[in-house]
Amino acid sequence: MEDYEILYLSMVIFTCYGFNLAQGLRAAINRGDTVRITPKILCSIYCISVSIIALTIASNTAFSDLFTYLHIFIILFQSAMIWYPKPD
Repeated sequence: MEDYEILYLSMVIFTCYGFNLAQGLRAAINRGDTVRITPKILCSIYCISVSIIALTIASNTAFSDLFTYLHIFIILFQSAMIWYPKPD
């Protein structure tokens, strides 16, 4: 990861922004607001794209398996935040 540190740092920032977007949708869902399908799809595409780009950047590192599992967990966690209905 010698030449990719700044690229991976930007992916970390974009991942944090993805969590911010997902949290905004989650807050609207929990308030009972009507959340249309389009923002959910766009947020999902953004989160998945950031994780795929980060995996591509980190694929040639010594810890590539760890990064793969981490980003799969991040994708699942963000998807759950976006798509699960309001709890009872």
